[in-house]
Amino acid sequence: MLPVNSDHPRRIALVDCNNFYVSCERVFHPAWNNRPVGVLSNNDGCIIARSNELKAAGIPMGAPYFKYKKQLEAMKAVIVSSNYALYGDMSARVMHTLGQYAPDIEVYSIDEAWLDLTGVRSEVLDALGRKIVMKTYQNTGIPVSMGIGPTKTLAKIANRISKKYDIPGRVFNISSAGSLEAVLVSVAVADIWGIGRRWAE
Repeated sequence: MLPVNSDHPRRIALVDCNNFYVSCERVFHPAWNNRPVGVLSNNDGCIIARSNELKAAGIPMGAPYFKYKKQLEAMKAVIVSSNYALYGDMSARVMHTLGQYAPDIEVYSIDEAWLDLTGVRSEVLDALGRKIVMKTYQNTGIPVSMGIGPTKTLAKIANRISKKYDIPGRVFNISSAGSLEAVLVSVAVADIWGIGRRWAE
């Protein structure tokens, strides 16, 4: 039972699986946890998912595989074909776990979901978020990050900050920040959910 308070302001959490396709592959191949891993598109033409090691090496999202094949081989990277049946099954497990802690859940994509935590007391909100993140990993093997905010847009920004700065517990509550303005100044306009490059300009 969630510790709720009807007077509490709206609180939305965005839970996002980290490097989802790669994380799914690693669940069934634990030896790959410390190796660079990439997942290819349907026809094995493009790289559609990258581990942090591939991102750090500058391998871009959607890159043609043949252009980076030699670099990937030199890195001893594991490159696999996509397995959408596996990813769908793992997504269902993640969403099932999230639903146990927040009955009001909106599945946004295969690796993202909004949780309505409105009513959860502020003094326990962050701890609840960390518990959800921990239990999701324990139950599924998929690491997730959470951003919490009064709107979906701010929750999305909070989630991005949680990932970018490797926040302890993988949870960042934007309402707990000392200065919301300081947080928003650190975020590029183009990185805000719903704003593309042309709008940013």
